[in-house]
Amino acid sequence: MQNPIPYGDLFPAVREASAAELRYFSEGYDVQIKKDRTPVTSADLAANKILVDALQKLYPEIPVVSEEFDKPNPETLKKAFFLVDPLDGTTDFISGRKEFTVNVALVEQGKVVLGIVAVPALNELYYGYRGEAFFAPLDDAGLLNKRTLHVQDRYRPFMPGRKPRVLVSVTHSDSCTLDHLRKIAGVELPVGSSLKFLRIADGFANYYPRNFSLHEWDIAAGHGVLKAAGGNVYCFGTENEVGYGQKDFVCPPFEAY
Repeated sequence: MQNPIPYGDLFPAVREASAAELRYFSEGYDVQIKKDRTPVTSADLAANKILVDALQKLYPEIPVVSEEFDKPNPETLKKAFFLVDPLDGTTDFISGRKEFTVNVALVEQGKVVLGIVAVPALNELYYGYRGEAFFAPLDDAGLLNKRTLHVQDRYRPFMPGRKPRVLVSVTHSDSCTLDHLRKIAGVELPVGSSLKFLRIADGFANYYPRNFSLHEWDIAAGHGVLKAAGGNVYCFGTENEVGYGQKDFVCPPFEAY
């Protein structure tokens, strides 16, 4: 699939999903524990329905893979598919922190080409498609106040002697990533959810390593925005871009910059 898609048609659904999450955030929600022992809330499920329904209506020819749906075998997918994480940062959400996000990505030929990420509680919308990335207030329906995103101060892990501004998870850590952080001795900046990718795109930080596997829906939309802004996400220790549609939709350890 190479023809441009009218991705702006998705913004109303993203705003609707964001508004639903904010209502649950302020008024209360139910929490269940999934088979993988991670939490899911009624806000996740409500936002998921809004987004998946919109995608299936707008782009019926493109399969949708969502964190909150049964997953197809990646080998059965066509050349393009959507990846949806309706509420990334569920732990942040439950803890009352505002850094949870709504995420939609489009993958073509194994590579992310579109990322849309909303940060409902911060009124932020980020989107990127094929080399163009933008920020706008989430409630700016006409995008009258959008601004271009472009990575200005690009960090390179292979360049010695430079200490990066490093994004670290607020709620999740692992020993391999912590060991790497000690070695590079950068300035650590705690940020939750997929917002970390956006904070590289907007210049707040310039490096996000994760020496631990996540699921593809956790990173695809943020990757799409950062890639369109001139950065990228690479398999850890290489300059090979992370791909999508892998076995069980698990992505390898990575570095974003």
